[in-house]
Amino acid sequence: MDLVTGGTGIVGAHVIDALLERGRPVRALVRRGSDRDIVLRILSHYHADGPARFARIQWVECDLADPVGLREALQGVEHLYHAAAVVSFDPRDDRAMLRVNIGGTAELIDAALEAGVARLCHVSSTATITPDPAGGPADESRPFDEGVRHSAYAISKYGAELEVYRGIAEGLDAVMVNPCVVIGPGPRGRSSMAMVERFRKGSRFFTGGSNAVVDARDVARAMVELTTRGATGERYLLIGEQLSYKTLTTLLAASNGHPAPRIEVPRWAMALAWRVERVRSLFGARPLITKHTARTTTRQRRYDGAKAQALLGFPFHDAASAVRNVAAFLDRS
Repeated sequence: MDLVTGGTGIVGAHVIDALLERGRPVRALVRRGSDRDIVLRILSHYHADGPARFARIQWVECDLADPVGLREALQGVEHLYHAAAVVSFDPRDDRAMLRVNIGGTAELIDAALEAGVARLCHVSSTATITPDPAGGPADESRPFDEGVRHSAYAISKYGAELEVYRGIAEGLDAVMVNPCVVIGPGPRGRSSMAMVERFRKGSRFFTGGSNAVVDARDVARAMVELTTRGATGERYLLIGEQLSYKTLTTLLAASNGHPAPRIEVPRWAMALAWRVERVRSLFGARPLITKHTARTTTRQRRYDGAKAQALLGFPFHDAASAVRNVAAFLDRS
């Protein structure tokens, strides 16, 4: 039996799909009230027998803060895929991220050690990879620079990595993946789906930064492969394609028939925008842009995913393929 946390998220749902494709018995850990139907829709998007595959999933309602429930859920589990996390750059979510991403990971690792789980595959992020000061592509050897001001999300994912290393020191066999921006079908308004939906509506504006994206299908396949082939304690960057935000937003706009954005937003305008949104959020609205996202989208970020690519030996989808996949899912939803 394999267990996936965060089974209704973009990564978790695709890991479930990858495991079912290989005939593995799958148990999915979800919070009470989670929309399991999103997994059914994703499976049906990829497979004609999606409902039959969905029926094979064993669902377990359990919070990561519930040590007793976690120990019960992990009974008989061989491989554990930890994809559950709070992803947000809204300062109002900072405490929840630290509590879930660090505290929840700690509880899960304690339970895995007790249950005798054979191996953990933990989903981290490129947020824990410090950029190369010389501007070159950063790889897994770049440590987390604690002297730099980071987002609460980055701090929470780094703290979760430390919990994984603690678990390894106590006898847990574990490997970690650090995907960049994951593009794939998932719940509306969450993670990268919020960005996808916004720019599929069309926009005249783009920012001058760059980043990397990776198809959710490739993340899931890599995780399943690395759970048996990756080295204990190693991190693996999962990078599909590196591209400018102008190129990415152009692909997203084109997926719904809109023209490419033409106006680059200067840094000063982004700095003003996040301050305006911060004030607006004081009255209960969700900010469209935050201090962190304003800075990130104007910076050049480059990553070297050669380590994972060399071990895995299969090509990743490019950004255009990932965007087309999400567009096809949204068009039929």
